Amino acid sequence: MLKVVGSLLIAASTFAMATASFAEEACPASTDINGDGVTDGADVAIIQDALGKLEGEHGYVAAADLNGDGYITTIDYSVMLACN
Repeated sequence: MLKVVGSLLIAASTFAMATASFAEEACPASTDINGDGVTDGADVAIIQDALGKLEGEHGYVAAADLNGDGYITTIDYSVMLACN
């Protein structure tokens, strides 16, 4: 059984609203997308720029796919917020 530690509702201007609940065990090892040692606005900007990109498309950033589904969505953004 997973322990729910947060629930978020995120809306992006060009994407449908997404809801997600996160379990403590679901947090990725790192939300530091650019690898500079800290999760900050630069990492958020990378996810925002990659929103809507599928694996293999130009602009897809594997490190920003925090839930590992091959698609950068508001869920990945929500994971970053919930896990920090």
